[in-house]
Amino acid sequence: MKIYTAPMAGITDYSFRKILEKFEPDFLFTEMVNANLLNREDDTTINELLKCDNKEKTGTQIFGGDKNELVSGILKLKNFGFRKININMGCPQPKIVKNGAGSALLENYELVEQVLLETQNIDAKISIKIRVGYKDFDNPEIFLNLANKHNLDFICVHGRTQKQMYSGTANWEIVEKLSKMPRNINFFGNGDLFEPSEIKRKIASCNLDGIILSRGIIGNPWLISQTREFLKTGKINTIQTFDETKSLVLEHLQNIVENKGEKKAVLEINKFLRPYFQKFWDKNLDRNSEIAVIENFFDENLKSKIDKIILEKEILKKIKMIEIL
Repeated sequence: MKIYTAPMAGITDYSFRKILEKFEPDFLFTEMVNANLLNREDDTTINELLKCDNKEKTGTQIFGGDKNELVSGILKLKNFGFRKININMGCPQPKIVKNGAGSALLENYELVEQVLLETQNIDAKISIKIRVGYKDFDNPEIFLNLANKHNLDFICVHGRTQKQMYSGTANWEIVEKLSKMPRNINFFGNGDLFEPSEIKRKIASCNLDGIILSRGIIGNPWLISQTREFLKTGKINTIQTFDETKSLVLEHLQNIVENKGEKKAVLEINKFLRPYFQKFWDKNLDRNSEIAVIENFFDENLKSKIDKIILEKEILKKIKMIEIL
């Protein structure tokens, strides 16, 4: 069973992927890349989003709603050295969908097929990541058949519709049904994969070649190795400790500092703080106590490394917003 990590905008940047690599996923993806910006050689897209040390173990995902932009973007990614390129057909965000991209492609079969036709002979492995439907469970098997027809690298199916966004639960019964249909390509499942025993239960009756972990690894890269262990042995040997978590947060922060500078690092590490420390909260701990734990962590570990004024005005202010997340 292969374990990949998903492309997530604002999450799986170079700095966080360096952390994920320590837990040995079979493959990683960069953040999703806008085809329009890529084709215009946008500096941030090329120098930040696509920054990568090992393209043998790291692929990228492209999104767009225009056939020519997608084809051109895929060719550019191939020329940059990426050998696995995924087409995003699952992002449910309105700002993406309104431009005909992401899960809007579920309603544009012809465009998707044209993109696959025009890129089928390039020296790269193309894959698609879909949802089980747009407004409803709208015949997702047509895209499995399309992926088979063009001998794609794999298809990944997320068990929600676009309409659901991230509400409700992923429908693994549909994922299971699709996984058992005749095919000659790899099939990956995705959606609500947060805990090893629950992952094993969800995929037990599926015919999968792998899973793609997404939201579950935010602040919890241990999920990668713990899932692998549990699927193989039914036991978890890799235990996340508080000291290891503190050390990893500092390493993650330092990665961001080295790549984006201190000011950006202060702001970007914020989105990971509560997920990193969440499992250590006492069940009866109130929000103010949670915040105090994180403030003390910064007091003890970061003030010598990050400008004090930035720390006090930005990090601590942002941390106090955790209680509404």
